[in-house]
Amino acid sequence: MAGISVLLLGALFIVLKTGRETGEDLQVKGSSFLEDITIIHKDSGQPLWTLTASKADFKDNEDKAELKDISLVMEKDHVTLKVDKGMYNLAKGSFTTESTVKASSQDYRISADSLDYDISSGRLQTKGRIELESKGCRVEGEGMKSESGHKVSILNDVKATYNK
Repeated sequence: MAGISVLLLGALFIVLKTGRETGEDLQVKGSSFLEDITIIHKDSGQPLWTLTASKADFKDNEDKAELKDISLVMEKDHVTLKVDKGMYNLAKGSFTTESTVKASSQDYRISADSLDYDISSGRLQTKGRIELESKGCRVEGEGMKSESGHKVSILNDVKATYNK
C-alpha cells in the first residue's frame, strides 16, 4: 500500500513538473454576472431613467452587459419599457435589443420588434415593425425615430386607424 502511494505521488510530481516546463501560463477565461441589478441615471439629483434587470452577464474584455428580464422606466416622460433581453453598452451609454419591446405610459402603448436607445441624447429608433395605440387611434409601420423633444417619426408603410 505504501509503495502504491509513493508511486502515485511520484507520478503526480512528474505531471506537475512537466506542466511547468512548457512555459505556458494557465489562464482561466470566463465571464461575470450580477443578479437583480438596478441602474439609476440622474441629472441634477433627479432620476432621468431607471433600468432594472434580473441578470447582467459581463463578458471578458468587453464594455457590454447582456441583460435579461429588463424594465426601463423614464421618469420624466412616465414611460416604461419592458423586454426579455438586451445589451447595455457601458462605454457608449446605449441600450439595444433584438427582441420585442413593449412600452407603455398613461396615454399610449407601443410595441416594437427591436430598439436602439442612445441614453445620452435620448434618441430612440427601430428599423423593424412598430405599433402605437392611444385613446383615439392606432398607428403602425416599419421603422421609427424619436428625438428627445418627443417628436416621433414612423418611416415606412404607415397605416393609421382613427376611432370616433
